[in-house]
Amino acid sequence: MTQRTFVFFLVAALCAWPALSPAFRRAVTQPIAFNHQLHVEGNGMECVECHVYVLTQPFAGLPSLERCLECHETPLTDSPEEEKIRQFAARAEPIVWNRLYELPDDVYSSHRRHVVAGGMDCAECHGPIASTTRPPPRPLQNMTMAFCMDCHQRSGVANDCLACHM
Repeated sequence: MTQRTFVFFLVAALCAWPALSPAFRRAVTQPIAFNHQLHVEGNGMECVECHVYVLTQPFAGLPSLERCLECHETPLTDSPEEEKIRQFAARAEPIVWNRLYELPDDVYSSHRRHVVAGGMDCAECHGPIASTTRPPPRPLQNMTMAFCMDCHQRSGVANDCLACHM
């Protein structure tokens, strides 16, 4: 490789780094300032009560308006954030949550496989999300390939490329 080619690739990599690095991802905002800590630690709820597909599907799912209304159809507090749930219902509008954790398109990761078969706790991949009082703007844990491969290595799970990459 010539010095000129090396410099070209170095400059290209440095320019692409912000777009590729999780630290530079755009901030995510949610329609409701959901308090995980209040629900999980304060009320003893389990993640699967809102993320209903964790145990049965590759994806965890995000809480539907109907799921939220099971507890919040009538006011429990005077929180304006709680009131937003009923406002969505009055407009017959679904709550559209914005994905916080995203993997590249060529990566396959199954919640069911990790949680049920692997016996993993949500925090192992998602960090201390259960103790947040407001939705974080960025993932609490950067799920890089090195992060996943290190976990597979520690757990004695295969690191075969085709297990995760399609």
